[in-house]
Amino acid sequence: MLKSVMNRLGMATVVLATGFLVSNCKSDLDMETPAPANTAANARLATGEHYVPGEVLIQFTKGLSAVSRLPILNLISGTVAETILTKTMQDAGITEGILRVKTTKEIAQVLSLLNGVPGVEFVEPNFIYTHQATSNDPLYTNGSLWGMYGSATSPANQFGSGAGTAWANNKTGSSSVIVGIIDEGYMTTHADLSANVWVNPYETVNGRDDDGNGYIDDVNGWDFAANDASVYDGTSDDHGTHVAGTIGARGGNGAGVAGVCWNVKMIALKFLGADGGSTTAAIKAIDYLTDMKTRHGLNIVASNNSWGAVASRSRCKAPSAGPTTPVSCS
Repeated sequence: MLKSVMNRLGMATVVLATGFLVSNCKSDLDMETPAPANTAANARLATGEHYVPGEVLIQFTKGLSAVSRLPILNLISGTVAETILTKTMQDAGITEGILRVKTTKEIAQVLSLLNGVPGVEFVEPNFIYTHQATSNDPLYTNGSLWGMYGSATSPANQFGSGAGTAWANNKTGSSSVIVGIIDEGYMTTHADLSANVWVNPYETVNGRDDDGNGYIDDVNGWDFAANDASVYDGTSDDHGTHVAGTIGARGGNGAGVAGVCWNVKMIALKFLGADGGSTTAAIKAIDYLTDMKTRHGLNIVASNNSWGAVASRSRCKAPSAGPTTPVSCS
């Protein structure tokens, strides 16, 4: 979703489909050329995708006054619950942000009512995203590391990533490389993960926002689901821990498993909670990562986004994890 906004922010890690809308009421910008209707959001609704009940996301045309916004909001019986205006948006020249609007009307009706309204750049449901498993191959889901093998390793696996070959050539990663884990939280105290946990060099635990990014004490990242600095909330964060282990579990230590990169730093950007994560939380997580890269010049090379919107969802089931339990799902 928010494809146009993400393009403006320079984020290529996530592509979320959306359409743009225009209208037939008068506004400050009533001479605008209409944009296509939001067929993408309607199509997603038709498949039964989950969304936050009674909420839509609206971006008004830049410069549209509060007076001109009011009749549009009244049309859908809407009230503004939150203005999403992140540091990254501001750096990209976005001044009004995106509005999370609560409405008493049916979501499909809201999309219909705002179809063709001038001054409305886009509107769509606040879709909920859930994590997605990277594979359903039984050798993967039973905890085997088949994906780390390649055609030249022993045992050989032509469908593997070939990570074992890279390790044999002393290519085990670098602690100067940073990856964002946009998912559930992950167990930062895990024996196979603790050495690769990212520590914010611009923040300390003192109850203040030292680096001015809007988040207090975000030393390892942020929990956008609960809006706090606790990036691991117990064994319910099994998928996030599994993802972190696949990317950066410490290798060569004779314990547990090995990730693709034995040496790497991982920022915990939790936005998936027990019931999934909202679009608004996903936006904030992506913008957090973008801000750290653009404002501070951190060597953030990628983000992991193994999640998506589905009509029915399932969870990765893992045994209760402790600090010495291998990072894997069963």
